Amino acid sequence: MGQRTTIIPKNATDRGLFLFMTIGIPFAVVWLGGVVLPYYHTEVNGTVIFHITAATFIFYNIFHNLLLVIRIDASGRTSFLPSVLKPGWGYCSICQVNYPPRSYHCHICDECILKRDHHCKFTGCCIGYHNHRYFLMGVIYIFIGALYGIYYQWDYVYSTINLPIVYFFLTLIAPHFSLMFGGINLWGVVVATLHNLGLVTLIMAGYILTIQVRAICRGQTQYEMKHNIRDYNITLNQNIIDIMGRRWKIAWLTPAVESPLKGDGCKFLKTNEYEPPKDI
Repeated sequence: MGQRTTIIPKNATDRGLFLFMTIGIPFAVVWLGGVVLPYYHTEVNGTVIFHITAATFIFYNIFHNLLLVIRIDASGRTSFLPSVLKPGWGYCSICQVNYPPRSYHCHICDECILKRDHHCKFTGCCIGYHNHRYFLMGVIYIFIGALYGIYYQWDYVYSTINLPIVYFFLTLIAPHFSLMFGGINLWGVVVATLHNLGLVTLIMAGYILTIQVRAICRGQTQYEMKHNIRDYNITLNQNIIDIMGRRWKIAWLTPAVESPLKGDGCKFLKTNEYEPPKDI
């Protein structure tokens, strides 16, 4: 398993989304810690320490996981790819290599990816066999962080907008109209807009997470889901291990936990080849 030498995406759209993510997530932490938290607490106590610890834990897991998504080479360049075409393998005329089952060429990354799931626009790289664990956990912690932030700042948002409940929700939908009619001031627009960005982040992360969970439960990649390929669905436990590694039960705590994968990304057990353990 190799590492990529650069973390900056090649594609212009990817670079824009990458920049939005790398600036937006730290800004959200600063916003909650520097604006919202002082609204609730005027002195440091156990509750403040809890929130700071929780936010730090979530922030660390988001960025460490996403950094590993980018840094870990998901291609087959560091794997031994045979010169003879094996049964079930394919040939990539662009890379001029034989590639194993479940691997596909990404025209954005311009390389073949082992067990390619999809190309992530926010990280500017493909999600494949070696970095799928970190992508999954990054999305999970983004979802947790967005949910935590929205819940934590709700009272602050409501008191800042300070309108009856119906007008409050209308203001969240269109804060600029509320500003035009004198319902809120400029600071209210900022607060409502940031809250909406949090809601959008939560919805996006929830959508991606739903797709990922569905694919893992079926033992599929995104390509296999679209084409209804169910050749690699073993058991739920085995499907999770294929993504999270042998120590998946504690690997979710931090990307620093070593959780080796079972294979090399070139050979996968099929459903009709699997024999469940027998009790002796």
